Amino acid sequence: MKKIYLICILFVFISCKGKSAVETSFAIPENAITPEEAAVAQNEATSAKSALAADGSKIDYDLSEMNSNMVYSQVFNMMIEPEIYDDKVIKMRGNFAVYPNSPTANGGTSYAVIISDALACCQQGIEFKYDFGDKLPKEGDIITVTGVYVTAMLPGDMVFNYVKADSVEM
Repeated sequence: MKKIYLICILFVFISCKGKSAVETSFAIPENAITPEEAAVAQNEATSAKSALAADGSKIDYDLSEMNSNMVYSQVFNMMIEPEIYDDKVIKMRGNFAVYPNSPTANGGTSYAVIISDALACCQQGIEFKYDFGDKLPKEGDIITVTGVYVTAMLPGDMVFNYVKADSVEM
């Protein structure tokens, strides 16, 4: 039995001798773009098709044009790293929500846009400030809010993020 096993092993070694293994190349082609070039191209494409806010200013982050998973991820990132988005113009679309007796509005009413992921199982809300006058949307209505993202400090060193809305479309 040992002889058969030894012969099989020798056969494998002898039969493969002189043949080169199939080469798998992971070399990057010379004409491939680098990640930096891809980022620049993406920024240029985004800038070229950037929408304008009602006042004519450039929209830095148009969440209304992203798919629901990207929007949810972007909003999550806005909550985690608010300093990146501070003073940037944001456009977002979602369900209108009202919060009476809000501590962030000194006991007044706060408004928010509720944004869901693709399956609508997870939701994030971004508070916004806007004077609706007599034209307050119904809770749950789909609205589009455009405005400047603001990071403020509340008493007790609590960070408070909201959008100072320039326009609300219902």
